[in-house]
Amino acid sequence: MKKIIEYIGDREKLAGFVKEHRDMLIRAVLVACAITAALFVFASPDDDEKKTDAVKESTVAVESETAKILVDIGGEVVSPMVVELDEGSRVGDAIEAAGGVTENADLTDINRAAFVEDGEKIYIPPAAVDGTGEDEDASSSGQQVSRGDGRININTADSAQLQELDGIGPATAQKIIDYRKENGRFSSIEDIKNVSGIGDKSFEKIKDRIKV
Repeated sequence: MKKIIEYIGDREKLAGFVKEHRDMLIRAVLVACAITAALFVFASPDDDEKKTDAVKESTVAVESETAKILVDIGGEVVSPMVVELDEGSRVGDAIEAAGGVTENADLTDINRAAFVEDGEKIYIPPAAVDGTGEDEDASSSGQQVSRGDGRININTADSAQLQELDGIGPATAQKIIDYRKENGRFSSIEDIKNVSGIGDKSFEKIKDRIKV
């Protein structure tokens, strides 16, 4: 019974305290709510910005790691070798990585602005030397034949040499030269079919007489 009376007395004291300090308690609750709201409003944007900055930094880090490619460059360069280049590099970059060209290099048909691909082979030909017997061999018909093995290099041949091929006239020869300037070297003899006017039938006629 005594405990019940004490409990009732405590409740009455609490009720009296609440009643007496009601306004103060209400203000305290409102202040606490205001502080909580302020922390939420002002703290959240900072967190979002930090997350955004972290994402941006991660993206920049990934983009900065440019992919690499390997290109084999030979012929008339100072250091014929396999060079490592950034993806998106051009023929000129490969030449520079190989130490530049020699004095004997012929860049007439080399498109230094062409993009290079991973695993590509680039060959810088030597300049033609006038008056050499082998370079001026003639067939029994009096026509000039190609160097060495009798085939014409479609990457270095001029218009006159290209016209020695069956079915290749001045216009088509010029198209071949223009294609080399715009797209770089032919990687294989089959690539010549990419030139306008040279289809499968034309290719069959000349495939045994050309090389790259």
